[in-house]
Amino acid sequence: MKKNQHITAFYLETILLIVVFMAIIMVLTNVFGAGRRQTVRARRLNNAVCLAENAAEAVSASDSLDKLETLLNQADNARRLEEGMSPGLVARYDENMSPDPEGHYMVLVSWTTAGSSVRAGDYVESTIKVIYEGLDEPLYVLDTGVYVKEVGE
Repeated sequence: MKKNQHITAFYLETILLIVVFMAIIMVLTNVFGAGRRQTVRARRLNNAVCLAENAAEAVSASDSLDKLETLLNQADNARRLEEGMSPGLVARYDENMSPDPEGHYMVLVSWTTAGSSVRAGDYVESTIKVIYEGLDEPLYVLDTGVYVKEVGE
């Protein structure tokens, strides 16, 4: 009878050890899965900040929406966007931040002036939104502006 109790205790301890081991594996799997999701999110945010920075530099180098379109349109990835009263551009980029008309990153750049035409000395406000395809919220939003210079400055 005592021999059966030892064998039963051994089996119970083995089953308990297996259950604990499986619980530890499940916890570690969740931790590594959360880490992977955080890595993807961080990479997308980093790319969005770089794309917004590049677009802001293009805005600061532009004196018109045409010039901005010329700077951003590298591989037929940019097109004009008319949103109500605020004209702008949308440019698309792939995962490596290379211009791609079918890319997942959309950079929306608004070009807002006080009047209907832009003259030297006018201030142009620009809002840059970087959106990842399939997400509801923009990854990054940057407000910037530029004073339009006279030709030849």
